Amino acid sequence: MRDIVIAAHDTPKCLKLAEWTVDFLDRFPDETFRVIVDRHNHVIPCGPVPEDADPFLVITLGGDGTLLQAARCWGLCGTPILGVNLGTLGFLAEVEPSRYEELLVPALRGEVACDDRRLLDIRVIRGDDTVFGTAVVNEAVISKGTPARILNLRLSVDGACPWSYRADGVILATATGSTAYNLSAGGAVVHPSLPAFVMTPICPFTLSSRSLVLPLDSKVEVSIDESAPSVFLTVDGQISFPLQVGDRIAAAKSGSIVRFVKNPGREYLDALQLKLGLFHTTRPPEAPGRP
Repeated sequence: MRDIVIAAHDTPKCLKLAEWTVDFLDRFPDETFRVIVDRHNHVIPCGPVPEDADPFLVITLGGDGTLLQAARCWGLCGTPILGVNLGTLGFLAEVEPSRYEELLVPALRGEVACDDRRLLDIRVIRGDDTVFGTAVVNEAVISKGTPARILNLRLSVDGACPWSYRADGVILATATGSTAYNLSAGGAVVHPSLPAFVMTPICPFTLSSRSLVLPLDSKVEVSIDESAPSVFLTVDGQISFPLQVGDRIAAAKSGSIVRFVKNPGREYLDALQLKLGLFHTTRPPEAPGRP
């Protein structure tokens, strides 16, 4: 018997597809599965999460937020994640419902390719103690809680002489998350196969402050200036931690990865065009003699 996690958003269409999935697993030939419900989305009455849970596949039914939540909860040990897009955009949850069964069958047999996505680790250091830490799948955002104030942040990379950012905040985005908040803030898009991450100021005070692509092995430290108003660290748009004056936020390469089941019918650059409209495409030239 093998464990499968189903993480579904709490909407009727997601719940309906979750029920279909459970029925499909029950009828799957030559295999027996134990369905485990995601800790944060109790959508199927399967009881509490077993202590011996060891999933070989995670299925997310929803949007990118559902996938990010499941990735942090279940995917940091490298368990493949099959993301089915029932959200608004679905850039990470790249499998559409119409192709779900087509990809689910080889996924259950372990016959699918996966994209390995590199992560960051983020820590908040207060004095000599680490008071918060987590893996970052998309981005870590340091931003102000008082709209009318600007932040003075001190940043250093690999222990070099620090410099100051005057901005509404700063984004530390993985290559995976470079197409999310980072892109909206004018940051660079980084192909997820590259060992790099992006540091992007949010609404900087000077036009010379620009997004910076760094090697994944770089170590970044951000310090909160004494004149800063209320400041928060937000991870993947889902976890928020209040910061204090003097806190140091350290970001470095994570020892964990997440693995997304790859949709063979979609390439990354095609997704940039189809989902985000980043490129202008032209129709191919017509063949000679074609009316």
